[in-house]
Amino acid sequence: MKWKSVIPLLSISLLVSLSAESRIWTTKDNRTAEGELITATKTEAIIQFKGQKTSRAIALDTLSEKDQAFVTAFRDNGGAVDPNFDESEFDEKRETNEASERGNEPSLGEIPDNFDDEWPKLVKSPDNVQVDFVSSDEEAKKYTYHSDHYEFICDVPLKPHLVERFAVMFEGTRELCRVMPISTKKAHLSGEDFRHRILLFESEATYFKNGGPPGSAGVFMSGRGGDVVMVPLTSLGVKKVGSSYSVDYGESNNTLPHELAHQLTDPCYYAHGARGWFSEGLAEYVAVTPYRSGNFMVSKTLRAAKDYATEYGREDNGGRALGDEIKAPDLKSYMLQSYGSFTARANFNYGLGLLITTYFFEMEGGGDRIAITAFLKALREGKEGEEALEALLNGRSFNELASDISKGWKSKGVDIEFAMSSE
Repeated sequence: MKWKSVIPLLSISLLVSLSAESRIWTTKDNRTAEGELITATKTEAIIQFKGQKTSRAIALDTLSEKDQAFVTAFRDNGGAVDPNFDESEFDEKRETNEASERGNEPSLGEIPDNFDDEWPKLVKSPDNVQVDFVSSDEEAKKYTYHSDHYEFICDVPLKPHLVERFAVMFEGTRELCRVMPISTKKAHLSGEDFRHRILLFESEATYFKNGGPPGSAGVFMSGRGGDVVMVPLTSLGVKKVGSSYSVDYGESNNTLPHELAHQLTDPCYYAHGARGWFSEGLAEYVAVTPYRSGNFMVSKTLRAAKDYATEYGREDNGGRALGDEIKAPDLKSYMLQSYGSFTARANFNYGLGLLITTYFFEMEGGGDRIAITAFLKALREGKEGEEALEALLNGRSFNELASDISKGWKSKGVDIEFAMSSE
């Protein structure tokens, strides 16, 4: 799930005619939303956000430097957009700063493909995961910790040994994504100058206030300032006991590995034709892989994927419950639908995406992965849509590929009936 939002600080119950041009607004912590500036004071901007019925007041000091300058120019121009305002200078400054912050971060192009590796059976978290306390800012409620490949930023202080308890799962998820032979190169990035960023919140209320979707246990957020995963501490089994904290992280948590997989997925795998069925199918595959004490048991993922998609998962720990007789749309339309359409029927589409992705990973051609490898290579070459899917078809029509997927899952007790595609 990708989530972009700006936190409204004050709701204004006024319906105002839209006179300014719509633009993308960005907060200092890089959350974004589209909206039109209605009016502004020295401390607030009144913005009509897209899809909202009422305008909202946003404190200027929560907005990016560019947005604050835009509002100032608007106000100085008598309450109208200043045609002479040049946003490009701020974009150039941001790009320079981001390049500086990245330091020696390696390019994905420098990392070799691993498509020829064997599919793993067991993936272990790195031995002796260590977490170091890096810095604290009590006024900002910002406490920073580092493991080898993650930066944890929490709004309350935690003991490093407690962070180590759940950091094992984060590092293990990265290792799983790294060794899977689908060339997810972001999972190979390492070094002191690069860590995947995790924002931790003491309470669910604070997590929701900062943009976490209601009812979620964690969320991946992508923005111009980089990719982050937000997590309430309760999702990690962290509880406050007196004046300190303890952790009782369980053996299974489907949500967090799903969101971590998104953070580790290369941008090209979100291209049209892959975004939806494959990007979510991959995250679901990682999420359902049985995990225990730092070990991901990939040899059991196929069975777990079937249970999760068709029923309620292993030991009733959650699932899509599609049943073992599934009526599916035609494969071409399913794979090419917009992401908005995909998420509009999320439970069904995520479950079917898991089954299809698992088929390509473990079942087709006895596990030779020829079609999915060709597809992923096409995405890496910049192809998308039908052009990329042509590699996945491997000489077949969409109806023929749908038939192959159905036959594969039929042998496992799942009857998927795809509608016919008009090709």
